Amino acid sequence: MKCIQYIILAGSLLAFQACTRDFEEMNKNKAGYNELDAQYQFAKVQADMSGDREDTWRYDLGIASPMIQHLGGSWWTQHGGMYQIVEKSHWFSHWETTYPRELKNLQDIIDKTAGDPAQVNMHAAARILRILVFSKLTDMYGDIPYSQAAKGFTDKIYLPKYDTQEEIYKDFFKELDEAVDELNASAPAVAGDVFYDGNVAKWKKLGNSLRLRLGFRLTKRDLAEAKKQVEAAISKGVMTDLADIAMTRHMDISYAAGENRGNGRSQVFKAEPRSSGFRLVRTLVDTMAMTSDPRLYIFGGTYVGDAFIGSSGVVDISGYMPPLGTVPGAMAWNLWGDYGNVNGPNGSIYVTQNDKFLQPSKYVSALNAPFFHLTTAEVEFLLAEAALRNWGGVTNADAHFKKGLQLACEAAALYPGAPAPSQADIDDFKAHYTPFPTNFDQAMKAIHTQMWVNFFLNGTEAYSNWRRTGYPLLTKFTSVEWYSAGAPDFPRRFFYPESEVIQNPKNYQEAITRLGGANDWMKPVWWDKQP
Repeated sequence: MKCIQYIILAGSLLAFQACTRDFEEMNKNKAGYNELDAQYQFAKVQADMSGDREDTWRYDLGIASPMIQHLGGSWWTQHGGMYQIVEKSHWFSHWETTYPRELKNLQDIIDKTAGDPAQVNMHAAARILRILVFSKLTDMYGDIPYSQAAKGFTDKIYLPKYDTQEEIYKDFFKELDEAVDELNASAPAVAGDVFYDGNVAKWKKLGNSLRLRLGFRLTKRDLAEAKKQVEAAISKGVMTDLADIAMTRHMDISYAAGENRGNGRSQVFKAEPRSSGFRLVRTLVDTMAMTSDPRLYIFGGTYVGDAFIGSSGVVDISGYMPPLGTVPGAMAWNLWGDYGNVNGPNGSIYVTQNDKFLQPSKYVSALNAPFFHLTTAEVEFLLAEAALRNWGGVTNADAHFKKGLQLACEAAALYPGAPAPSQADIDDFKAHYTPFPTNFDQAMKAIHTQMWVNFFLNGTEAYSNWRRTGYPLLTKFTSVEWYSAGAPDFPRRFFYPESEVIQNPKNYQEAITRLGGANDWMKPVWWDKQP
């Protein structure tokens, strides 16, 4: 071990000596560019948000999605599925990736387009996108650097304070209100925009729909403020149809260093045969099967063969045997035993232990699969809740809920090669919720169980919405053979990076003090008020 350390140290010293020779000459900007074109930065941010294999593997596929009982089976799903700290850095991967990349670029775009009439829409869209990025961070971690973040170059703020989540949310609503008003259909479109190809009207709907999502986030903490923000969002105009979905349309490109144009989650699934061990969890599979959800075999598939999903070395037997999911939190081998012979598409085929559980399907694991940041189905489910609460003049919770189911099924067909669910199958799915519950709690259960299904592969949003609503009713992990829980209950937040103790100690300590004196994953974020 010491030998390896010495080799590394020696190499580092040689590299340092080499780099210090002609240092000034090496650091001259020979290309002659003083700044990046905002449109390229904007497109890169949108690709990076869901195209980074390493980051999505850690914070979502390994933690959020297993914790919310969408995914399991892989070695790293112990993090979220069993509430374990197998590798603590995974819990703050998203923080350390996002601040120096997405947020740095977005702040630069906002700064250099401010006050430029020709760039008004770029400026406004960057403000909306910045809130989308920041909202994920604060909902994961709680109090975070916000007002002073990414301002080291412009304002020489190298040690940003941690704003309270309450302060952050207040600014979210101000920023979204102003940014939506700033958008101008008569000005040049948003160049480089992957979501909407620059369409200003759709950016307005995204800004308002994001405000709707974040307004509802406050229902446990400040019901009056939640109502105010929800009604403001509705009055300004939210998403209404499939074309309004905010999604990154990824490309069929495999992972390489710095290459994020392919779907990051798919890159993880295709890193090894059999989806790198990832399987769908029984909670999700059974929920979808019991409601005849036509998305079940779009989200997951049963495949036989030790190869990559979608390759010629794999036989697709989806639907030829009962859909099986892993036990919440458990590894696939905790339910040991081959399934046996199945009469498949080409005759009898033997299904082993490794193949009997649903894997992420060939559709969702395609490298060019889209990633959905905010969907019209989510908006319709939230409008159904608004109707339940008599907010914003919205009525008929049943109609909004059913429209949400319709749009969710139609959106599933956007995965490459996925079959479009027939209207008959969608109607059969809706029939499982007919009549719609008249009891508030039962109606909320229906709405937010389907919201949870709709968030498949967007684990952090499912995690946030579950903390707010308590739905679906998840089974707490305690133990299975060889494994036990690393915490007594579901974690309520992610860990702050340990690097902050050294790099930003004063501000870090202030945030830790507000948490009760420790970087505690069981302490809820501000809006997650406990009874």
